[in-house]
Amino acid sequence: MEISVAEILKKAVKNQINGISFVLATVVEGAEKTPGKSGFKLISYADGTSEGTVGGGKLERLVLQKCEEIFQTKKNVLLTFNLTEKGIGMACGGNVKVYCEYFAAKRKIYIFGAGHLCKSLVPLLKTIGFYCIVIDNREDFAKKKNIPIADEVIFGDYLKFLKNMKIEENDAIVIFTHGHLYDFEILNKICEQEMNAKYFGMIGSKVKVAKMITEIKQKKYNGNLIEKLHSPIGLNIATGTTQEISIAITAEILSVYNEVKKIKSLKL
Repeated sequence: MEISVAEILKKAVKNQINGISFVLATVVEGAEKTPGKSGFKLISYADGTSEGTVGGGKLERLVLQKCEEIFQTKKNVLLTFNLTEKGIGMACGGNVKVYCEYFAAKRKIYIFGAGHLCKSLVPLLKTIGFYCIVIDNREDFAKKKNIPIADEVIFGDYLKFLKNMKIEENDAIVIFTHGHLYDFEILNKICEQEMNAKYFGMIGSKVKVAKMITEIKQKKYNGNLIEKLHSPIGLNIATGTTQEISIAITAEILSVYNEVKKIKSLKL
């Protein structure tokens, strides 16, 4: 059964809410004799499935092939097809233009520890589009009223939460609980379960962090996830206040997501 344009738009909104990446292809200029009229849309997913249509036939196959490429490049593109035998091998005639737009999965960040640093960090992360999930094993701290701007505030055991946690490649993890033992247990579980987040960082002194890393390396887990750990957390731009540390952490997270290899001053 053909899906209406309205339903495709609803699907797109739902995908954004649920953190699903997709490519939205829209016919922006349709040829008179082709089934794909201006405004027709389809959604392509990373697993090769799709919903909707831009007209079917060879035109649609070529659009879906391009969508596969876009999942790698993450870049939008305007495609032009000549619907003739000399063009793409169709007899419809005329040209069709299709705009393919990539929508990344919403970036989620899991923050372990709902203390003062968390309260300072969450507002900054929200301004750059992160969906913030805060977890704390202290009931008095794990309350929405304490961090109202957070999307979710969860009270519970850290390891039990991690056991059922499904990490996506675009997610981030930050660890700064109220005890080094909890920090270690969380870090160890992340490495044990190979939760390969885009970014994960942990607060701590160089000495304590080095000790934790050594212990985890001795466990010889599959993969080399511990090498991705950012700890001590944050760029070296803070003097020690909670607010400055929050800015340093946010800046470091941005540098990872934007694939900045060398931090330097902007020259206007």
